Amino acid sequence: MERADERLERLSRLYALYDRFMGPKEFFCHRGCSTCCTCNVTLTTLEVDYIRCHLGPEGTEAIVERVRNNFSRKRFQPKITLNGFARACMAGRQVPDEENDPRWGTCPLLLDQVCTIYPVRPFGCRILVSTDDCSHTGVATLSEFTLTVNNVFMQYIEHMDCCGVYGNLSDMFLALSGDETEGLSVTIKNQEAKGFMVPPEHRQRIRPLLEEMTRI
Repeated sequence: MERADERLERLSRLYALYDRFMGPKEFFCHRGCSTCCTCNVTLTTLEVDYIRCHLGPEGTEAIVERVRNNFSRKRFQPKITLNGFARACMAGRQVPDEENDPRWGTCPLLLDQVCTIYPVRPFGCRILVSTDDCSHTGVATLSEFTLTVNNVFMQYIEHMDCCGVYGNLSDMFLALSGDETEGLSVTIKNQEAKGFMVPPEHRQRIRPLLEEMTRI
């Protein structure tokens, strides 16, 4: 069985690979731009462990305290993981409807429009970028290929953590800290990737990136 520190190292290398992929691209996003920083952020157990490992006990407790003090009663609580969604689509099964509204509130870890855990933020935050100012339209602008890459990375991270769970950031940190906050949701189990969601027109282009991911 793979040790916990090996899994965290693999996740760190995966983050670095994604940063290299995104590096040459130009985005509108800048420090203090927080339109996408809502209370609807989700992550896996592995990503929670990554954050806790890098911030230590005091830093982790500070996160939990911020979540408690800025807890949004209305927040996105996923009913299905991305790999679960992919499996359902491949099998022709119906997927559950999910409600997700950015107006429900800001991320509890945001302070003065700046992320307080930016270097170790989960992957769901890393992909929230836009080539245009989405504060005016409420919609991020990305190329179709970048969206495909984002989905593949999310599927791969979930696959790496197939023994863990997935849920809203607030719920995950409160649940894993043993907090019994009223209204705490039940997280959902991660699933292995049985196939990546790559449209035919992107398969050749994404192949080198997939090969690097598998080497990780």
